[in-house]
Amino acid sequence: MKVPDNLVYSIFQFQDARIRRELTRKTVEIATGKRIQNLSDDPVATLDVINLKREISQLSQFSKNRLFADVNLSYIDFTLGKMSDKIKMLYTKAVQAKNEINSTDALKAVGAEFQEAIKFLLDRANEKVGENYIFSGSALTTKPFTDSFVYQGSDEPFNVQIDTGSFIQVFSSGREVFSTNVYQMDALFSSPEDPFAVSGTMSVSYDSTTVSVDYGRGIWYLAGKVSDPDVPLSSYGFDGDLVLYDSSMNEIARISNYGQYSLNDLKNQIDTLFGAQNISATIVTNPDGTYTLKIVDADIPPDNFIEDTSGNILESNNLQNFVKIFNGISPGDVKAFVHQVPNGQFTMRLIPEDTSTPLSVSFSGTALGNFSTLNVFQVLGEIKDKLLAGLGPDDSDIMANQRAYDKVVKVRSQVGSVLSQVRDLQPVQENRMDVLNKRKSDTEEVELSESIMEYTRYRIAYEALMRIVAESRDLTILRYI
Repeated sequence: MKVPDNLVYSIFQFQDARIRRELTRKTVEIATGKRIQNLSDDPVATLDVINLKREISQLSQFSKNRLFADVNLSYIDFTLGKMSDKIKMLYTKAVQAKNEINSTDALKAVGAEFQEAIKFLLDRANEKVGENYIFSGSALTTKPFTDSFVYQGSDEPFNVQIDTGSFIQVFSSGREVFSTNVYQMDALFSSPEDPFAVSGTMSVSYDSTTVSVDYGRGIWYLAGKVSDPDVPLSSYGFDGDLVLYDSSMNEIARISNYGQYSLNDLKNQIDTLFGAQNISATIVTNPDGTYTLKIVDADIPPDNFIEDTSGNILESNNLQNFVKIFNGISPGDVKAFVHQVPNGQFTMRLIPEDTSTPLSVSFSGTALGNFSTLNVFQVLGEIKDKLLAGLGPDDSDIMANQRAYDKVVKVRSQVGSVLSQVRDLQPVQENRMDVLNKRKSDTEEVELSESIMEYTRYRIAYEALMRIVAESRDLTILRYI
C-alpha cells in the first residue's frame, strides 16, 4: 500500500518537534546542571524542591542561632567561673577575719580587699558580648547593675530557637542569676537583748513546712524539742529550776530540777504551781513531728516573769531569745541568725540550707519588720562595709558569703548544661543539612554524564530520522529544513 506523502510528512514533523524539544532540554540541562527549569517540567519534583529549600533555609537559621548561643554561653560560662573564684577568695578572707584576732586597721585592710573584689565582680556582671549585655535578660542594651547594686535590666530572659520546638535561654535576668535566698529584716535593734515593743506571730513557710513562733512580753518557749513528750526532759539535755517572779522580781513559785519531768508532766506542774498567776502551759507540735513547750501569762499586760536557771526556757521578747527559740523548734533546714549591720545595730536573718529554697515570711499581730532578699553584691557589700567600719563578720555573713558562691556555681553549672546541649546539636544539624542538600540535589540537579549520553542519543535519533524520511520519499525539500 502506498503511504501518502502528506502522512509521511506529518509523522516527520511530529518526531522532528519531539526530538528537537528533547535536544533543547538536554542542552539546557548540560549548561545549567539543573534538571528542572520550569514548574511544568515536573510539578511534583518542583514542589519537593521548594519544600527542601524551605527546610534548608530554616535549618540554616537554626544553625546560626546555635552558633550565636554557643559563643555567648561560652563567654557567660567563662565569666561566671572568674566570679566564683573571686567570691571563694572573699569567703576565705571573711572566715579569717571572723576567727582570728584582728585589729581595727587589719579589718579595714580586709575591707579594702573586699571593695576591690566587689568592683571586679560588678564589672563582670555588666559585661557585654558585642552590643549585648550578658546578664540583662531581654533588655540587651541596658546595663544590668548600678554602682549601688540595683538591677535595672529585664526580668524576661532572651531565648533563641535552635531547632524545631526547641528554645534555649542565652541571656538570663541578672536579678535571677545573682539573687540569693538570704532574707534580712529591716527592723534594727541597738542590742540583741532589747525587748520587743510589739507582739504577734511570725510564720516562715517553705515547701510544705511552716514554722510559727509567737513573740512578745509574757510568752516563753522551751528553745528545743523532744520526740517523746512522756520521757524525762533530762534525757534530752534539759534540766534546771523554773522560777516564777512577780513584777517586783519577788519569787512566787519554783519547779526544781524540772528535768525529772516529762514534757507532759512539766506542763501539769506549771498549770498547778503557776496557774494562780494566770499562767498556763501548752504542748506545741513542731513541723517535724517533735514537741516543745509554750508558756503564756494571760494577764493584760503580763505582770510576771519566768526564769530558767539553765537557760533553756526563754521569753520570746528579744532578738537573741527569738532566734534561739526559732532554731530550737524548726526542722533545721532554715536557720535564723542575729545579724549585726555595718552601723553596729542588730537585726534578724533567715537563710535556708538549700540554695533554691524560697521562703514566705508573714506576721499576724504587729509585725517585727519586713524581710527582703539580698543579691550577691549586697551580701558581699555588707561584709565590706562592716570590715571598713572595723567590725568583724558574724556567722550569718559567713553563711551568706558561702550562699553567694554556691549560687554563682549553680548558675554556671546550669549554663554549662545548656552549652553542652547546644554543642551536641552541632553534628546533628550538620548531618541533617548534608541529607537535605543531597535530597535537593538528587531532585533538582542532573547527572552530567547521563545528560550528555541522552543528548548524544537524541542527536543520533534526529539524524537517523532525517535519513529514514529522505530515503523513503524523495522529499528534497527536507534538505533545506
